[in-house]
Amino acid sequence: MESNNVTLNRQLGMREGITITTGTVIGVGLFTTGANCVGIMGAGIILLTFIGLLICILPALMYAEMGAALPYAGGTYNYAKRAISLPVANISAWHYLMALIACCSTESLAFSNYFSWIFKGMGMEVAIDNRIIAAVLMFLFVFINYRGVKLSGRWQNAFVFFFWSVSAVWMLVMIHNIDFSNYLPETLTTFPGFKAWVEILTWIWWCYAGFETCVGMGGEIKYPQINIPRALFLAPFVIFIVNALFQWFLAGLVPAASHSALAEAAAPYAEGLQMAGYMGFPIVLLCIGVAFGGDFSTMNPGIEAPSRYIYQMGQDGCLPRVFGKLHPKFRTPYIAILTVGIISFLLILTNSIAFVAQINICSLFWCYIIGFISFWELRRKEPKLKRPYKAPWPVFSTVSSIIIYALMMWSCGWVHVGISFIITACSLVVFYLFARKGSISQEEIKELQAKEAAMLEEDVPSAEEKSKMDKEYRIWKIAVSILTVLIILLYVVSFLLK
Repeated sequence: MESNNVTLNRQLGMREGITITTGTVIGVGLFTTGANCVGIMGAGIILLTFIGLLICILPALMYAEMGAALPYAGGTYNYAKRAISLPVANISAWHYLMALIACCSTESLAFSNYFSWIFKGMGMEVAIDNRIIAAVLMFLFVFINYRGVKLSGRWQNAFVFFFWSVSAVWMLVMIHNIDFSNYLPETLTTFPGFKAWVEILTWIWWCYAGFETCVGMGGEIKYPQINIPRALFLAPFVIFIVNALFQWFLAGLVPAASHSALAEAAAPYAEGLQMAGYMGFPIVLLCIGVAFGGDFSTMNPGIEAPSRYIYQMGQDGCLPRVFGKLHPKFRTPYIAILTVGIISFLLILTNSIAFVAQINICSLFWCYIIGFISFWELRRKEPKLKRPYKAPWPVFSTVSSIIIYALMMWSCGWVHVGISFIITACSLVVFYLFARKGSISQEEIKELQAKEAAMLEEDVPSAEEKSKMDKEYRIWKIAVSILTVLIILLYVVSFLLK
């Protein structure tokens, strides 16, 4: 444990909770593998995108309950530690670390691809290896996170709002080029068989994966019992809006006859615009938004969130105690941040988004399934735990989510599922051989939880602050509701036009 009184700094609000969560998600999934799925299903991809939203809502609400009740660093690891056992918590932490660090690495490689297309759109070629660009970018974000959560939170807001602003301008520029004949029934790809359908759904779901990211930063969110549930209510719908809009534009701009070529594209949006004949400004503007907004907004929490898991495991003695150290000035888990940067750099050297992405997906399923079980066990074992928010239909939510997520894991193929089992085995071996004796005891866990609960009792906004928070939440809720309805209507109208 920390020998001094340095603690994590609660500086993040609901807005940062949303931008950290959506920023983690809206990046490599949407602009690579998610867009590849448009090449397989055409405009019909909206059906799976909507299903992806539905299968994230109840899990997000379960995490909203756990995040508000136990708003500390570590997310699923923290919940499993309390609800199930420390070894199971270690399994979830190892998988989460593999998933988020892999995501951060693939995001840096995706940035390199779209960054190169900025110059291609202007008729120039960049002769720099993608891995060099990705490595330089990784160093930048390690530095930002090292310097403090307030700084990284401000940058995160800037990256996300920059991405949304550039995207809005690009869409306004390109909307008159939409070919509505691309949405006619005869242009839609034949619906695949069940296993193929689940596999495509899994890749679309990856465009939502990370919908609960802000709970891992629970120790740095101000008024977490209010802000965490609110952020998780909104995040899945914000992700749906962005995913569905970009898919609508991709399907409408690229001729239906060329959709199949998107399935293997490394940078589908840039290559799709090239196929449609929109070189120059359209590609440059889009790639600037994707690279400097979408990719940046994913890389930042891709370092933030896993470093908090490592920090909490170091605090608990499940990793060497040095990982549980905080910087005396910046109050960041700087050893954990540097470790995430080094591992990400090694994954960048593979130069393979697809390979690293498969590791990411399987590991995420392990983490989520353990999270769902933790939710149920907390309800069963600790009915009197203070829950500022309670998720609806606990039995249905837990059982249905486990079944759906297990099916999607199965669709990844036995090789990748096997790799995820190897990660699980390694986590248990490390724990029982090296960490068990030095790890925190259940008595110490309960003592710390009592202290943390007492601290939270004092973390209550004033009447004026609460009024401002409520106003901000209402604005977000109204805007997100209107945009969700408009996006659904956009697709309905597009399919009905002749």
